[in-house]
Amino acid sequence: MRLRALTRRQALREAGRAGVAGAIVVAVPPQLLRGATPQTQGPLSSGQLATLRAAVARIVPASGPGDWSAADVGADGYIVALLSGVGRIYAGGPDRPRFARFQRLQRIKGIGWSREVKRLRGVYAQGLAQLDGMAGGNFAAVPAPAQDAILTELDDAGSDFFGALFNHTLEGVYAHPVYGGNRDYRAWKAFGYAGDVHGVRFPQIGSPNAPWNVYGGYAPEEMVLPGKEGG
Repeated sequence: MRLRALTRRQALREAGRAGVAGAIVVAVPPQLLRGATPQTQGPLSSGQLATLRAAVARIVPASGPGDWSAADVGADGYIVALLSGVGRIYAGGPDRPRFARFQRLQRIKGIGWSREVKRLRGVYAQGLAQLDGMAGGNFAAVPAPAQDAILTELDDAGSDFFGALFNHTLEGVYAHPVYGGNRDYRAWKAFGYAGDVHGVRFPQIGSPNAPWNVYGGYAPEEMVLPGKEGG
């Protein structure tokens, strides 16, 4: 069955007449709006994951064929990792190979982050349910212009959920890949960002393709033990 496409202008106009959900119901088959039976996977169910992925894809959409969206570079994975607990808050380091060794939080920071993660889980649970509700049951199934209209409505209303979704999507797109997003450094490569590089490169240390010569960070040979002065 072919869906009737809505332009952004049409979706907004229809939303003003009957509410966003009402505008969408006439464009999407009821069986799609009902969605799938929820299956729990980590902090979010399979249905919530689908809604989240669709939402981040509209926060940073692909500009056309061959371009990537926030979903394509894993921004939804970044958010899921954030909601999963306090084990992946601060990446390791200081050299690149150790970035994936996340730091163990001090007790007071662990308590604070545990509370924040719990709060964010509630924000996302309510917000993702709201997206589905405004879409007539399944946000991921409605056309992109209708998704944009729903997100715009939440933004205009000052939604706490939209604020969190927007900020976390951008974090997921542009943060270091060890946090779950920016897959294959695609966002950094898009505008020529090479990471936390030194003022000069060190091509004499390791190969030209060594991580510290491509995306910054310290080479193992540059590390100085605590209490020792660098040469």
